[in-house]
Amino acid sequence: MSIILVSVEYRSMGMDGALRLDSLKEAAATVDAAALDEARFGFARAHPQRSARRVLFCTQALALAALITAFVFAARSAPTLTFATLHITALVIFAAAIFVRLIAAASLTPLLSRLADQSDVPVYTILCPLYREANVAPDLVAALGRIDYPPDALDIKLIVEGDDVDTIAAAVAVSGPAHIEVVIVPACAPRTKPKALNAGLARARGEFVVVYDAEDRPHPQQLRAALAAFEDGGPSLACVQAPLSIDNADASWISRQFAAEYAIQFREVLPLLAHLNLPLPLGGTSNHFRTEILRQAGGWDPHNVREKVRAFIA
Repeated sequence: MSIILVSVEYRSMGMDGALRLDSLKEAAATVDAAALDEARFGFARAHPQRSARRVLFCTQALALAALITAFVFAARSAPTLTFATLHITALVIFAAAIFVRLIAAASLTPLLSRLADQSDVPVYTILCPLYREANVAPDLVAALGRIDYPPDALDIKLIVEGDDVDTIAAAVAVSGPAHIEVVIVPACAPRTKPKALNAGLARARGEFVVVYDAEDRPHPQQLRAALAAFEDGGPSLACVQAPLSIDNADASWISRQFAAEYAIQFREVLPLLAHLNLPLPLGGTSNHFRTEILRQAGGWDPHNVREKVRAFIA
């Protein structure tokens, strides 16, 4: 971290907070200026047409303006026909979505995931971005500690914003094992999860990398199941999405609908898309990558807060 950034933190949190942060930094790794710049702007420089840093291109703005103009003209000229057409179009789209889910459910063949042998496993990096989540850091690390994978082959990164002193303190307090590293990302725009993931990816030592959120409690055998999927899929398989499930489905009607939506998405729709070799939307967590391929793709777009919609070909 540069002197300028440190001085900003001193003014914003006071001398006591700054002294506390300095003491915590001694037990953590701070992203340097060059790595921070790459995490913030590397994707946009490498893929300007795909980055959300620029919201609209000229062609997109013109197309949007033409669409709005056409809608206004149609609504004024034939309002009944226009809104009837919109209504029918919405029904068709909704019915098509239901039809796809029915096909996915009908073609679903439940399979038990094979587990990779632990005799000679590669290093696996786990990226865990945390922001104002000091209260759940101990539970997260405890869950990661139950993962059925050799500890000396794990590379866990707890990635924390530089001005989030409480979460830094909580992360440092639970980072005793040698395979757990606290990574401090200097506080700067854009304040997004993808920026933090890029910072962690740059320090990843593993041949494979997985993303977990602070509230996640991954199945102890998930890494071995994902590794087996990579082995079976061959070098062309770049990404594996683990199914997500809700652990409080019985709490309320809304939570049951939420759980059902997740079950349909991750256990029916995504397997169908993968079977058809179509682009598939990833979840924001429990997605596993070949590290080198992810780096070649540019990592994550830090200006896109919807990091979970990034699509890969299965």
